[in-house]
Amino acid sequence: MSKGLSGAIIDQHTDGKNEGAYLEVSVDFVLLHDPLLALILPDLKELGKEILNKEKILVTVDHFAPPSTIERADMVKQVLSFVEEKQIHNCLVYQGICHQLLVEGKWLKPGMLVIGTDSHTTTAGALGCLATGMGSTDILYILITGKTWLTPPDAIRVDLAGQLPPYIMGKDIILDILGSNGEGGFLYQAMEFYDRNMSVSMDDRFAICNMVVEGGAKNGLFSPDEITRAYLQKRDGKAKSLLEKTEKEPVYDSKIEIDLSQLSPNLALPHSPANVCPVGDAANEKINQIFIGSCTGGRLRDLELAAGVLKGKKIAKGVRLLVTPASQDIYIKAIELGYLQALLDAGGTILNPSCGLCGGIDKGILAADEICLSTSNRNFQGRMGDPNSLVYLASPLTAAATALRGYITDPREVM
Repeated sequence: MSKGLSGAIIDQHTDGKNEGAYLEVSVDFVLLHDPLLALILPDLKELGKEILNKEKILVTVDHFAPPSTIERADMVKQVLSFVEEKQIHNCLVYQGICHQLLVEGKWLKPGMLVIGTDSHTTTAGALGCLATGMGSTDILYILITGKTWLTPPDAIRVDLAGQLPPYIMGKDIILDILGSNGEGGFLYQAMEFYDRNMSVSMDDRFAICNMVVEGGAKNGLFSPDEITRAYLQKRDGKAKSLLEKTEKEPVYDSKIEIDLSQLSPNLALPHSPANVCPVGDAANEKINQIFIGSCTGGRLRDLELAAGVLKGKKIAKGVRLLVTPASQDIYIKAIELGYLQALLDAGGTILNPSCGLCGGIDKGILAADEICLSTSNRNFQGRMGDPNSLVYLASPLTAAATALRGYITDPREVM
């Protein structure tokens, strides 16, 4: 029997055809970003097959945005030529990070099955979708047939109880979970979150679902509630769900309960997102660079709270503060609301929306022995530059507090 809401979504998308434990399922929407699409273009052309449904695809140029080498420029050219040739209408160039663009657009609704070319496609699960990443061969099959094969994952229910304190963000919540369960703690499981008091904002939910994959999860999703409805209503002018309601409660293999009111700001130490401790345990570690951005920490609430800490103040001498809004839409709103001005006045540098530094692509690469505190999702060795650099992961609030002091700082000390 399929478990959880994820299992129900799989059941709604299959006609029962199976190969052992694998069920054939219809895919509602596909996310394609520039490097992987460029990788599969030769195979797609060699097969001579047409894309089954072009309206169910979003292509983004966000990794090489804009390209910093000739090789990357050639890849972008190939992608854009393909998009024009095949008349793919949903193509966003230099408009932001793919995962943010995916949820900003009006494509996704609760109950959909979404596949992307990136492991952090799980971000979209905050909208009540089953969203997950797959590799190049799987994506080729989906583009041509509109289908894929899935084994229904075991499901774990995560109850978020209590009220969220003002110094705690979604990043702190997911780091707490990863720290307690490890990198493989949720291997091929569906992590399904229930926000009992609806105290976790949509931006924080995106951050949480983004990082479930760091625990090995197949996907993460939030059970749709009033926060989901309000987000969809604001985005679309309506709040439609494809998730069928049943009288029976979903069945789960295990359950976790987290009292949000008891959490402390968390920090992931090098070189693993699951190597977690309270921020206070690493206090006073000197930092060379602060990065506030990425598909985990560059949304409007992230910029708002960071700006609130730094407004009217200056970052510590010798510290570099780099800020990347997750999309152009967020960039514009952050300008209008004064968040970017506050960060600029404090000594920060605002970068254009792109994957950039998060994946060690460009815009702030670390030198040997440099230390960065980042709001991104991974701190693997060499992830953001030289293999001898170090990366800590934390919330935007902790990042802003650290930028102010020049060393790792609990945000409660400056709020």
